[in-house]
Amino acid sequence: MTPQEEELLRAAGNCYNACREGFDETVRMISEARGLDPVYVKNLLMNLRLKYKEDPTYLRLRARLPADFPI
Repeated sequence: MTPQEEELLRAAGNCYNACREGFDETVRMISEARGLDPVYVKNLLMNLRLKYKEDPTYLRLRARLPADFPI
């Protein structure tokens, strides 16, 4: 994983665990906090499963999020 991918996935887990909001609201919050376009963040996060489905870092960070999140 790239450092940015890892950081955004970690941020998604932190945000979700703090606020318990849905996927779109989680994306909005982490996008705003980092000054990034929400569409960019959403697309980046949604492509992680395809790219890293076997990666231990991805699996560890993904486990912090609900199963219904499309990450």
